[in-house]
Amino acid sequence: MNDRLLVRVYDVGFGDCIYVRIPDGGGDYTMLIDCGTSASADILKAVMDDVRAELPKEGGKRRLDLLVATHPHADHIKGFDPTWFEDVTIGRIWLTVFMKPDHPQAKKTLAFQNMANDAAHGLLERSGLALGPGVRSLLERSIWNPGALKALREDLAKASGIYPDYPLYVARDLADRLSAKERARHKLDFQQGTTCFRGFQEPGTRLRVLAPEWDIDKYYLGQGAFGSNSLADQSLFRTDAYKASSETLGQAGLAASQAEDAPAAEPVQPGNISAQDFRQLRSRLLYSGLAFSQKDDRLKNNTSVVLLLEWRGRRLLFAGDAEWEGTGVEEGQRNSTWDVMLHIPEVRQVLLQRLDLLKVAHHGSHNGTPFLKGGKEEVLDEILSAERTQVVVSTVTGEHGDVNPVPYPKLLKALGGLAKNKRRYPHAPEKELREVDQPQRTDLEPPVAGKEVRYVEVTLKPAGA
Repeated sequence: MNDRLLVRVYDVGFGDCIYVRIPDGGGDYTMLIDCGTSASADILKAVMDDVRAELPKEGGKRRLDLLVATHPHADHIKGFDPTWFEDVTIGRIWLTVFMKPDHPQAKKTLAFQNMANDAAHGLLERSGLALGPGVRSLLERSIWNPGALKALREDLAKASGIYPDYPLYVARDLADRLSAKERARHKLDFQQGTTCFRGFQEPGTRLRVLAPEWDIDKYYLGQGAFGSNSLADQSLFRTDAYKASSETLGQAGLAASQAEDAPAAEPVQPGNISAQDFRQLRSRLLYSGLAFSQKDDRLKNNTSVVLLLEWRGRRLLFAGDAEWEGTGVEEGQRNSTWDVMLHIPEVRQVLLQRLDLLKVAHHGSHNGTPFLKGGKEEVLDEILSAERTQVVVSTVTGEHGDVNPVPYPKLLKALGGLAKNKRRYPHAPEKELREVDQPQRTDLEPPVAGKEVRYVEVTLKPAGA
């Protein structure tokens, strides 16, 4: 197996934990991409025990060359408990630039996120308010996880002696903004419009950052204009929290909401909750809190780190929770990750080539992969091949309720027809998927013999071998 690249996508319920081992010049380069779950963190202990057992030993400790946290949702970062890394030396830590607390191009975003955090706390703590599982899950994802953030921003780097050089807050265009000295220190260069990590022994191996953009406020927040791709609606603009931060978040929506003849906006039912849950939240105060949380949820997803690993003729895409709208990119609007990547010609050229592995974004959600609104013809048919591409989904059925089911059956059918490792799962919870091809799913694969954990494992030989 020394000449094979290994990827393990662990079953952590609804969440991500991905271990990657890259053969590199006679040794191995090791990566951990995310470690989280929406369930109890207890499920992650056995997973981390398995990851540590895979790591090479060096100087009495295990060596992890690169740790990546794609974005700050709990189902991606809950497992970064420093006690689980006490016997591990980490070489580098990468976090999404969204998590940089003093980032000058994310001031609006961070102010908005803090409002969403407060609004979510207010709803979750409100006595007598019945919340369905989909709404509760949405609100919980809007709350910062202080312990995990502190571990990622400080504790893990200090324990490995790499602070303050790390963590490094990465973006697609980070290397283009660094000095030559900083690039050399972090072993980065800027190629084909992407930040490339070139710290491997083999010069042909590179790890590209395809997203997010450094300027978060410009690309992913927008200015609060109305429309299908807007930051929010009039009921959100009328909240005291928004008005108090109007200078930070922009004046356009505030002016519209304060106009004397501006009608009171009727709350529109969000797409991810049921009519019954929405009736519980119809009041202006409750709906505004939900609106904050829903927009913040997507904001975090769309600032996910998207990585493309190139190794010995192989291409592997790890897409975090990147979302897809299929509406292009508009100035001053809230744009989605896939739309932004495809909008930049150099990134589009790098992206739209055949993959050997696709880790499906956003746990197989309906808005995490380009397959609707013409997206399949534009993207999936370009990057996937039933003769070449392994496709993996880390998911659990029904976590978000029944309105927008996860995983999304139509998406899995589309991916199943384009995956080399397609499967049929007669025991799938979704009846419509039991007799059709699907990509491999962490929630439906059998247990691994002799282990306490489950995972989907992909191994790749060099191209042509």
